[in-house]
Amino acid sequence: MIALIRTEFFKAANRTRTLVIGLLLVGLPTLIVFAIKSRGNRPRNADDAQGLFRLAQQSGLLVPAAVLSVMSGFLLVVIAGTFAGDSVAGDASWGNLRYLLMRPVPRGRLLVAKAIVAATLIWSATILVSLAALVGGVVVFGAKALSIPGLGAFAPGALATGFNISQATLLLRLGIGTAYVAFGFTALLAMGTFFSILTDTAASAIGATVGVYIVSEILDGITQLGRIRYAFPTHYLNSWETMFTDNRYSHDMVVGLVVQLVYLAVFGTIALIWFRRKDIRS
Repeated sequence: MIALIRTEFFKAANRTRTLVIGLLLVGLPTLIVFAIKSRGNRPRNADDAQGLFRLAQQSGLLVPAAVLSVMSGFLLVVIAGTFAGDSVAGDASWGNLRYLLMRPVPRGRLLVAKAIVAATLIWSATILVSLAALVGGVVVFGAKALSIPGLGAFAPGALATGFNISQATLLLRLGIGTAYVAFGFTALLAMGTFFSILTDTAASAIGATVGVYIVSEILDGITQLGRIRYAFPTHYLNSWETMFTDNRYSHDMVVGLVVQLVYLAVFGTIALIWFRRKDIRS
C-alpha cells in the first residue's frame, strides 16, 4: 500500500500543473501581503471593521489567517477540486487506467491510494499558502502579539472589553486554522473522487466538483432555507476565524468537522462500490 501511494504521489507531484499551482500559491499570498501593507498606509475611517485584514496590519502572524480567509473561498476550492477530480479521470483520459488495473492491486486499494495522494496535495497546498503568507507577513509587519481595545458595551462578545493574544497563542491558532481549512475540503475530496469515477474526462470531474461547492456557497447564503443550510459542506468553513476576531473557539468548528466526516463516509463508500463495479474501457 505504501509503495502504491508513493508511486501515485510522485506521478501527481511531478506534473507541470502541480508546479504551476505551487508557484501560484506562493506568489499570490506575497502579493496580498503587499496589498495589506499598501492599504494600511491609508487613513483609517471610523467605520472600518476589525476583520482579519485590519487585524493583520498589527501583526504578521495574523496575515496567514487573512490570506486563508480569502483564498479558501474560491482559489483553494478550485485547486482542491482539481486534485480530487483528476485522481481517477486523469488516468482514464490518458488511457492509462486500464493498464493500472492490470497490476495485481485490488481496485479498492488503488482508489484509496489515489484519494490519499489527492488529500496530501490539498493539505500541502493549504499549508503552503499559510507558510508563504506567514513569511511575508513577519517580514513586512513583524511577529507581534495582538492587542484589541474594547469597543464598548454594545459590542458582542470579547470585543466589548478587548483582548490580547500572545505570539505563541497566535501561532497555535494559526496551525489550528490552517488544519481546519485543509480538513474543510474533505467533503470536496470525497465528492471529487466520486465524480472522477463517473467520467473519463478530468475537466468534467473537476468542473462538477467545483460547481457543487459553488452552488453550496450560493445556497448557504439564502437564509430563508433555514436549518437546511447546516447540512451544506461549505456552511462551517469560516468558523475558525472567531479564534482571531473574537478570541474564542467556536462550537461550529466541531460541527463542521462532523459534517465533513459524514460526507467522506457517504461519498467515499459510494465511490468504492462504484469503482469496484465500473466497466473500465479506457
